[in-house]
Amino acid sequence: MTTAADALATLEERVRSDDDTVTPEEVEHARGLARFAELRKVAAERRAAEEREQRLAAEREQALADARQILTEVTDDDVAAAVDAAGEAMAKLRETVRARNDVLARALALLQASPVQRVTQQTGRTRGEPLPVYPDLGHGWSSGHRGGTFLWLNGRPVGPLDEAALMDKARKMPADRDAEEQQARQEAAAARLIEQHAALYRTDRAAFEQLPAVRRKPALDSLGVDWDAYSERREQELLRQAKER
Repeated sequence: MTTAADALATLEERVRSDDDTVTPEEVEHARGLARFAELRKVAAERRAAEEREQRLAAEREQALADARQILTEVTDDDVAAAVDAAGEAMAKLRETVRARNDVLARALALLQASPVQRVTQQTGRTRGEPLPVYPDLGHGWSSGHRGGTFLWLNGRPVGPLDEAALMDKARKMPADRDAEEQQARQEAAAARLIEQHAALYRTDRAAFEQLPAVRRKPALDSLGVDWDAYSERREQELLRQAKER
């Protein structure tokens, strides 16, 4: 369109400049070409807009299809099943804790009713006395123990398991595992940073010296370089450079 419009503008300017060689037919012809070029430009813009909208529509449909496919990887049914499984596991834990407390109580009651001698837990001893040896299996009593009586098992007093504490421990396990993994990632990142700074000490001492002390010391420790001796040498070097200035 620019060429046709320029041609029309040139002809019109020639007419304004009193160029009588320009005919009306030439002006009208040029105007028609300019108008046609303008219409073609509009058509091209509309076609480009339609193609762009078709492309965007196709991309939207593809995005929706991809999202639907992703959502099938883990469904609400999967979550519900996992919740059910976790609930079953917690219920199993509670049943197991209660069953364990039951057998502990039954074993304690049996020993208390038997001729097995009660073992009194020693609360204090004189320096130099040997440590007391408690039975692998037995029963005893202590004023400091909840309920006063307990079962000796593997040389230590055993009371009823704390059902609430164990249930809480199980519930916290995923979060505790996440915390451990995050701690491991942080420690790995710190180790990589120390390696990078240690490499800098070996390859570019000037750049290493620009690091803060909190970065330099771990790097030197990893290389077995004495920090105090290094700091003293560095201080002497800085003093020497200051005098030379």
